[in-house]
Amino acid sequence: MREIRWRAFAVLLVALVVVAVAAGLGAGMLGDRPGATAPLGSGLAMPPPATGPTSTGPSDATAPPTHLADPSTDPTPSPRPVKVPPPTSVPPDQLTGYEWPLRNAWISSRFAPRDFGAFVVIDGKEVHDGLDLATRCGDKVRAAHNGTVLYAGRNFDVFLGYWGEADRIYARLEQHGQISTLPIVVVVDDGNGYRSLYVHLNKALVEAGNVVKAGEVIGLEGATGYATGCHLHYGLIRMDGAWQPVVPNLHRFGYPPFVRERVNPIRIFAWDDEYAPAALRQRVAPSASPGPTTGPPASQPPSPAVSPVPSGSSSPGPSPSATFN
Repeated sequence: MREIRWRAFAVLLVALVVVAVAAGLGAGMLGDRPGATAPLGSGLAMPPPATGPTSTGPSDATAPPTHLADPSTDPTPSPRPVKVPPPTSVPPDQLTGYEWPLRNAWISSRFAPRDFGAFVVIDGKEVHDGLDLATRCGDKVRAAHNGTVLYAGRNFDVFLGYWGEADRIYARLEQHGQISTLPIVVVVDDGNGYRSLYVHLNKALVEAGNVVKAGEVIGLEGATGYATGCHLHYGLIRMDGAWQPVVPNLHRFGYPPFVRERVNPIRIFAWDDEYAPAALRQRVAPSASPGPTTGPPASQPPSPAVSPVPSGSSSPGPSPSATFN
């Protein structure tokens, strides 16, 4: 009788163990199913289902602001360098067909380093990137070369060959109601890989799409924008040329970090032309002696070199339009 009791007890014990093991296996299988909820008191901590990135994720940390504030004082991050294929346009010294855009003018500012009104950095120096010519307010400004008008007005920066977008320049000015502080500019595609800029006009007499000939009147000399007086700022851009850094001080106004190569216009105009500034004619032909037909004399210092590839952030004026003086 006692033996029967022990056998019954053993059978009951085995049955309890089997039930306990089966219950444990069932809980484990339940926890492995996607979306399953662990049974109460099981001790399993199941992660909640994914619902997408939260507002503190890294994508929000780098997202651009939805509005533009006043100029930022934060340093501009260094852009990644880009490769530049060799230019297909001819070098500046080989350009032909250019005429003086303002006749018998005097040169009020050269393409050279200076402490204000600079726009690009060349050889580590901030450079005024054009040739300023002056005669009188309202004088005729003429096309320097045959070409097609790309733009005439104040929102001209998108045509100047930036590495990046120029939209922030105008967005900020519109926010402050300052678009009218920009100069009136005509941009002409010269049809040879270069673009001509005619800045500070009192009035543009052409519009986008017009085909112009060298010597044709395209506007009137003026002082729109931040100008110290009536004059023409003439600029020349090699659109497949090297990248040049924009002065760092302009980055906080929305200017991209690099622009295409700016060319010294004094290199492409004939110094002995009848419409050239008198001072240049005297230098190449003193006392009416014959001189070179184009370009500066051999003693003229060469144009500063440019970097063929952007290599990082490379500094004037308190406003974007101060870049053309």
